[in-house]
Amino acid sequence: MLTLAPGVTPWDSGEFLAAIHTLGIPHPPGTPLYVLLGKVWSVALGDIFGFARSINLLSAVCTALGCGILTSLYSKWTGDGFAASAGGIAAGLMSTVWLSATETEVYAVALFFGCLILWAADRAGERSDSRWALLAAYLTGLSWSLHLTALLVVPSAILLVFSTRDGYFAVPVGRRYADGRREAHSFTKLLRASILVALLGMTCVLFLFVRARHDPAINQGDPSTLGRLVDVILRRQYDVAPIWPRRAPFYLQLGNIFEYADWQFAKGLAPDAPPSWWRTPITILYAALGLIGFLAHRTMDRRSWRAMALLFLVASLGVVIYLNLKAGPSFGAGFLPPTAAHEPRERDYFFFFAFICWGLWAGFGAIRLSRLAKPPFSTVAIMLPFIPALLNWSAVDRRTNQEEAQARIQSGEMLSRVPPTGVFLALGDNDTYPLWYLQQAEGTRRDVTIVTVPLLGAKWYRAELARRYKLLDSAAVNEWLGRDSTIALITKRSYDQNRPVIRSPFFSQDSAQK
Repeated sequence: MLTLAPGVTPWDSGEFLAAIHTLGIPHPPGTPLYVLLGKVWSVALGDIFGFARSINLLSAVCTALGCGILTSLYSKWTGDGFAASAGGIAAGLMSTVWLSATETEVYAVALFFGCLILWAADRAGERSDSRWALLAAYLTGLSWSLHLTALLVVPSAILLVFSTRDGYFAVPVGRRYADGRREAHSFTKLLRASILVALLGMTCVLFLFVRARHDPAINQGDPSTLGRLVDVILRRQYDVAPIWPRRAPFYLQLGNIFEYADWQFAKGLAPDAPPSWWRTPITILYAALGLIGFLAHRTMDRRSWRAMALLFLVASLGVVIYLNLKAGPSFGAGFLPPTAAHEPRERDYFFFFAFICWGLWAGFGAIRLSRLAKPPFSTVAIMLPFIPALLNWSAVDRRTNQEEAQARIQSGEMLSRVPPTGVFLALGDNDTYPLWYLQQAEGTRRDVTIVTVPLLGAKWYRAELARRYKLLDSAAVNEWLGRDSTIALITKRSYDQNRPVIRSPFFSQDSAQK
């Protein structure tokens, strides 16, 4: 809360805030559960904290609750409450986790739901009670309508449901009766019931279909028909990369994780991307602590250790294989050719569950080490789980982030420079989403029509421009004329309506890069 963003932040934050405020539909796959939770949260707390800050606060609360659930589980698994608490705190202090906890984004809520799934799955296995397994299945269905990142815990949850402390697999029983009898469940019966309750949770996605038919202000993909609903869910609007061929050499994709890992514990010492003599040795220190915690966990409880090790593997190597990302924008300087393809932004947030596992093991390992060391080294070891609060602070404090503050100022200036009833041609996320937020949540310059040029290739978006603003005709909606021709037609029809057309300043930057 002390480092919470005071308002909108760059990238997707503005879109999510606008969608929550209007009960609309953000970019595919639509994240309907997040929009609904955010709307309820803003109704409850928006008048107290302000709309944007209240949704930012939702991320902070969800991160704290998620780390609290993991701390509780770790304490039960290991019987060491103090070391588990240190692990939970260290996990929350990882820079990627911390940054997701201080802005409007879906990843903090996905962390909370993933931890809820693990909690229910652990109870199912420990208590041999299928009702907890069904709760885990229902939460999994809900999480699917929230964000796929939460589903990274599902393999570990399945392992917790069906494994015992002795390492054996067993099907959780059903109802317990007062006389001690148990109603046995077969695997097939439990599987059928789990699929049914998961499907029940997944029905939250139907919100997209129902709401789109009312054409809210933010209506990305316009899933008002079953066909377009499927398109939104499957993200067909985007160039979704297949697993093969790889979009970058596999060793580079793995190297990106190591770059992101180097940012986690001491980013404030050296915020820039390359390895640093100040930051990187601290990363190596916490890697060693993580190994100590990893081995200690293994000796104390094999069942939960297997589950967490599997989560770490899925959330790191599994994500690399599945997403097939290009090199990050800051990765490869000096050895990649200038023409190499890069992601438009850093993607460290996709790996936050892997960093959560590392933080848990590092904090746990530091406390275990402190009990073996002699003073003053034992005192230093006890402090290690909490030191990242100082080492990361300056890099994660969104109140003092000058780039974010300048982005907020620039967004307001872009809108203010548009003449009355003008049409603003935007080139991407950072000159579209903050402006959507200003218009929809703050009521600023609603007379301006924002046209997002990269979306023009989508038929649903051209139909929206024709339906709402009469900026395209039916021929241009049904047939893609190309970017420049479509912009020319929009410009002509705008002038026909006596509406001036202003281009985003990002156009000049784009031309300079080309």
